[in-house]
Amino acid sequence: MRRLLAAGLALLCAASAAGAACPGADAWQAAHPQESDEALAARDDARSFTHPALRAELAERVARDQKARIAYLADRSDEAAARAVNRIDDDNLRWLHALVRAQDFPSARQVGEQGVQHAWLLAQHADIAPKFQAALLPVMMLRAADGELPLSDFARFSDRVLKAQGKPQRYGTQFSPEEWATPHFGLPDEASVQAVEANRRALGVMPLADYVCMMSEARKPR
Repeated sequence: MRRLLAAGLALLCAASAAGAACPGADAWQAAHPQESDEALAARDDARSFTHPALRAELAERVARDQKARIAYLADRSDEAAARAVNRIDDDNLRWLHALVRAQDFPSARQVGEQGVQHAWLLAQHADIAPKFQAALLPVMMLRAADGELPLSDFARFSDRVLKAQGKPQRYGTQFSPEEWATPHFGLPDEASVQAVEANRRALGVMPLADYVCMMSEARKPR
């Protein structure tokens, strides 16, 4: 069964606005203003893109992805909405696979940081092709190391690949709300929590408890 509830940009935007409900996450975001959507947009505004048509295509595909997922989240019993998400994911996977085969994964020089994040989202939702996702992990790491992809997005993608392989997650990002509500956030024990926290500190992303609070708040019905 496909994971239709994969975190999308709409959910991540809601998470970034968790505010008073998650003071730890709010404080972390305030201390890292360079990671805000506004800072990303400002950096892109200062760029010229070598592939503006590709940037536009990525934006259009993500807009369709998000529209379909928001419709499904509004009524998870709607089978037609679920099928629409699957059709869009299938089409985006075929397109992204051909793009990567032809020219590699997009870079900020080509499409800006927003374009790279849009390409990341299409890859994040390509769950029916776990080998393709795994093959993209090195270039995702490179984009994150070069400051072209948010480290938090790299963490989500890395965990997604590991989960598909039946391996423990390094950053604790790919659990359900029900799993996050358990004492160890879906992890087996406190030692695992501490190991994940150490991985998150080393990568440079917010503590797990703050991340879980932020994402759980974002998933609440509005």
